Amino acid sequence: MSDDLDPVRRLRPDRRLPDEPNDPWVLAEEKDRLMAIIEPDHQQAAWRHLPAIYPRLAYDDEVSALDFLIRAFGFTERREARMEDDEWGMLAWLEYGDGVVMIGRASDDAHAVHGLYSPRESGNSTCMINVMVDDVDAHYEQARREGARIVMEIEDAFYGFRRYEALDSEGHRWHFTEPIAHVRERRGT
Repeated sequence: MSDDLDPVRRLRPDRRLPDEPNDPWVLAEEKDRLMAIIEPDHQQAAWRHLPAIYPRLAYDDEVSALDFLIRAFGFTERREARMEDDEWGMLAWLEYGDGVVMIGRASDDAHAVHGLYSPRESGNSTCMINVMVDDVDAHYEQARREGARIVMEIEDAFYGFRRYEALDSEGHRWHFTEPIAHVRERRGT
């Protein structure tokens, strides 16, 4: 007796070819479209949440960088947007407040599509990422505890912000800041 389901049973998930990686912006638009059906005001709120500009940072080890940025700097990954491929590595979107940064594998000669490199290779950061935080003192302590290299100690700047700067695990420069008025309010002074 033949089992009519036998061909189906042979189609195990581990034998299927991987689907094309999802485009996170298409996924976000589709989510917004469905939410607009359920909740008509959702579409307007969703468009305000998507950033018009966001940086993409290159890392030699993007997986370790993702872990470091979450642990040391308190980022949250947009997990549904992650894209992974054996050939070109991982792309991940990280959020802090209403800000977004994309991280991915640094280019090598075989995959120099965008020509992005880690500061490890050049020895210098090519930009500084500015991040507004709710409690810069606590943020500073967490970053220091988790191994971020502090390159500007925490201080009150003349222009009304408390700030510090740190390098991440591969040398990208991050500037964390909080308005002094907010610091005083938080401290009750």
